[in-house]
Amino acid sequence: MPDPEHISSPKDFNIEPNDNLQMYDWLRDGEHPNGGHHPCHLPWLCVEEEFGKVANWPYEEMAEECKQLDDKGLIPDYNSGGNIGWSAIALYGLSSDSTLPPEEYGYSNYNEARAAGALNWTEIAEHCPVTTKFFKEDFNHKRYNRIRFMKLAPGGYIRWHHDTPEGEDSKFPLGVFNMALTNPDGCYFNMGMWGNLPVKPGTMWLFANEHYHCVYNSSDKPRYHIIVSGTPNEQFWAPVIANSFRKQWSGIYYKEIDGKLQETYEGN
Repeated sequence: MPDPEHISSPKDFNIEPNDNLQMYDWLRDGEHPNGGHHPCHLPWLCVEEEFGKVANWPYEEMAEECKQLDDKGLIPDYNSGGNIGWSAIALYGLSSDSTLPPEEYGYSNYNEARAAGALNWTEIAEHCPVTTKFFKEDFNHKRYNRIRFMKLAPGGYIRWHHDTPEGEDSKFPLGVFNMALTNPDGCYFNMGMWGNLPVKPGTMWLFANEHYHCVYNSSDKPRYHIIVSGTPNEQFWAPVIANSFRKQWSGIYYKEIDGKLQETYEGN
């Protein structure tokens, strides 16, 4: 558990921690109608336990579909400059091999690409019926930006980096889903002062990719993940995200009062 002193309490910013939608706005987007607060600076938030209470995630079948793509040689190298063994293919996006943001392909942003009708399910969907059905029917999103299978080969290494666009300030929103289809022993996802993410097969988390991070696969097996960005259905996701936060980061609600450490928040 990372040091909770690095995290602000929602009550510090006039956010009601028992209100799921308020918590969702703060955690997921770093925004809130009350204003006058900083966004949440959490590096990650695991959500698979709460998600599994309301929807099915067949990650083992999805992992097998990803492996079959790999066996067919359909996952090309991704952003290989300085990285080793990192590959990706898009299930949803501009095209299966257009795995970078739309700014790299002549669009100013996702909205422009979407308005042009350029974002679609790629031909890879035909190879992945279980995965495609999951994202169309069970993942409860209004729209997607990109859905990508990501492979890190044995001995592969993703160098230290962050994903804040050049010239912009970091805001650290929990805006991206990272989903572990496999995660062999000896594969580590490190975030500096936060340590290693508690990743195992079947883990699903919201991830603030504006924090510096790196990944190293010292195992003899490939690591398969999925990275998803888009617009979630907040009515579905608000309780999943809020309840996940209350369970995993409850330590932020302990404060010293009259010389004693006391709980200042009663979760549900």
